[in-house]
Amino acid sequence: MTSTMMVPRTEAAPRPSRDGKPELLATLRGLHPASVLDVGCGEGALLRAITADGAVHGVGLEPEEAAAERARAAGLEVGPGRAEALPFAENSFDVVTLEYVAHHVEHLPRALREATRVARRAVLVLDGWYDEALPSQRVMRDLDEWRKRIDRRLGLVHNPCPRPRDLIDPLLACGPLEIDYACRLELGPRSLAELEATARRQLDTVAPAPDLAAELDRILDDGRLHGCTDAGTLLLCARLP
Repeated sequence: MTSTMMVPRTEAAPRPSRDGKPELLATLRGLHPASVLDVGCGEGALLRAITADGAVHGVGLEPEEAAAERARAAGLEVGPGRAEALPFAENSFDVVTLEYVAHHVEHLPRALREATRVARRAVLVLDGWYDEALPSQRVMRDLDEWRKRIDRRLGLVHNPCPRPRDLIDPLLACGPLEIDYACRLELGPRSLAELEATARRQLDTVAPAPDLAAELDRILDDGRLHGCTDAGTLLLCARLP
């Protein structure tokens, strides 16, 4: 019998950081891990922060060699690897983190299963989030997903931001977990003119693309009606028994 607690929180009050990274780091430190695996660590900003005092053994995985090399040049332990096939044994790290990685993996449920397999105590996931009840957020969600369609046509793995259920359902299939997540929103306004200019440049990379051009016009019309506001953040912590 699986015993699971899910505690959602949604906050609209302003917060110090729009990207949620300070909140992720605070949550990670609050778990007091002795070891951390940061999946998709990039150049290692989170690893540098969590290992700064020497009390935590931090390891990163990064598939882009240029970013991994810069992390190693900074003295970090970073190797190649994919989220869907972590090259570690079960229970190898106290905590596994995925910071803005979930929307970049080819198979998210498999990646979450792998993170849970490798973690001893917890899995932390930070990603973008849109409040779809708000028209200005729907505009930005649609524009974000439009841009990602172009990236996919160019051969990149760039998927829509995961909703809470997209993370929770695969995690629940892994066994007994306590899941706590927070969706935070600041509603910072965005310039539609600047967004359109960026989008038009991106459209040029796959032109001619009449379907994408028509969809962009629709999204911009909605933006003129409702405005555009920044994405929020989704921070999820899954604790293992």
